[in-house]
Amino acid sequence: MDMNNCVEFVALTKEEVEEMIAKAALAGASVAAETLEKAHQKEQKEMKDRRLHNTRLLLRNYRMLKESCSKAVYQKEHSEKTTEEVIEELMSMKASDGVIVNSIKESAERTGIIISHVDRMFDVYRMYCGKYGEKEKRQYKVIKSMYMTKEKSSAAELAKKFNVSKVTIYDDIKTAEERLSALFFGINGLRFY
Repeated sequence: MDMNNCVEFVALTKEEVEEMIAKAALAGASVAAETLEKAHQKEQKEMKDRRLHNTRLLLRNYRMLKESCSKAVYQKEHSEKTTEEVIEELMSMKASDGVIVNSIKESAERTGIIISHVDRMFDVYRMYCGKYGEKEKRQYKVIKSMYMTKEKSSAAELAKKFNVSKVTIYDDIKTAEERLSALFFGINGLRFY
């Protein structure tokens, strides 16, 4: 008789079977909880990435959007939507929904509200930076010169102006973008550790 084809039976008590079932259920629940946590973390990262992406788009296109607001026929006073509603719509948009900037540009109402919101939050950021050290004040001046003033400054020009390296300028921009993201999009713009 071939021993490899031999089948063995083991007798288990009812308690042993119940213990095995409980262990299997616990292991399954543990894997399910871990999978859910990973999915939640991935979703949070995607939301943060989208907010930061949207913040960068708003900043890069600020001058163009501001100009389009000043030339728009439709005025903000006619708007029925609140700033919060427009920001919520912006946050729900994904890159796959089309180019966000073009979508915003098509709507004078939303553009005006968003630019007004950006201006107010940028003023809040200015006050925030003014309360802290020279580094924060420089970060404000750098982001303002890069995106908000009529004439854009390059990273090299800003590095020379502030007597720091271009790497420091890029670090300042990154920090300012993250803080502005929190201001633009509220609590959803914050990154929790």
